[in-house]
Amino acid sequence: MIDLGSHITPPVKPDITPLLDVVFILLIFFVVTSVFAVQGMELDLPEARSARSVSGKSHEIRIDNANALFFDNAGISPRELTRTLQSLAERSMGTPLDKIILESSPDARVGLFIKVVDTVRTAGFDDLVIATQPPPQ
Repeated sequence: MIDLGSHITPPVKPDITPLLDVVFILLIFFVVTSVFAVQGMELDLPEARSARSVSGKSHEIRIDNANALFFDNAGISPRELTRTLQSLAERSMGTPLDKIILESSPDARVGLFIKVVDTVRTAGFDDLVIATQPPPQ
């Protein structure tokens, strides 16, 4: 005779090893792709013999070849730039204002360049740095 009642199967525990493998592969994928997602814009800056590096907290305004404005690598209109700078100045509450670095393509319109400089100074940012690159040696 066969005894069918004495065979009790132990409870099955799920194996989470494949799940951990997938999670780690996704983590590696997102870390690698996030490195490539943070890219700046290639911009030919004018040369200047008095060029030097800038340290400290700063915000960047860029004017590209097509006369498009960018504030901290995000596209922005001149009107939005005015509002953004005014809100930054209001939030400083007595602390020194951040530096503003203005990077302009040599092919950008001079009128737009002057308008951006005027907007920055009107908002209260006196520490405006115009970005250049040192001449080749």
